Amino acid sequence: MKNSSAPKDRILETAYKLFYIQGYNVTGINQILDESKVAKASLYQHFGSKEDLGIEYIKKVREDWFQSFENHLSKKEDPKQKILAAFDFLEMNLRLNDYKGCRFLNLLSDIDNTSKGMQQQILEHKTKLRKLFKTMIKLYTNDRIKLAIPNAHDSIYLLFEAAIMESKVYRDVWPIVAAKQTTNNILTLTT
Repeated sequence: MKNSSAPKDRILETAYKLFYIQGYNVTGINQILDESKVAKASLYQHFGSKEDLGIEYIKKVREDWFQSFENHLSKKEDPKQKILAAFDFLEMNLRLNDYKGCRFLNLLSDIDNTSKGMQQQILEHKTKLRKLFKTMIKLYTNDRIKLAIPNAHDSIYLLFEAAIMESKVYRDVWPIVAAKQTTNNILTLTT
């Protein structure tokens, strides 16, 4: 995100940084206000509550993430290479972010069951990603081949998600490399 002079944008930019680095619960409203140099009244005028800010944060992260992800995938024309490029994007992104993991899963582990709006936004992100894998698999198979693994898109989606978490745990890319290789194997298995 770029720096902006509008109070609403400065609040969101500050939350964007702090929620990822520190976590949602650890980051207090006062810290966000101090670092964004915005009055408390502005926060509540634009967002209403910390949870509302959290929802806007998730929406902004989702928009930025998918734009970057889809730009990366668009460099490949072959459907199989596009699917495998998803793992290259993951490797690049996790290294860039010092293996901090998935913003959405990090946030999910930080909120409780009363944050239904944020949970819904996280679910929407993951559902969109899952559907994107399904679409990419469909383009790859183009109804000409049948993959040996039923619902291969779900298996690949789960490999992608697990690679994120394990890369965070190990602070290394080997889980992504392994998930990419397994994905390649799944795409090669036909019946």
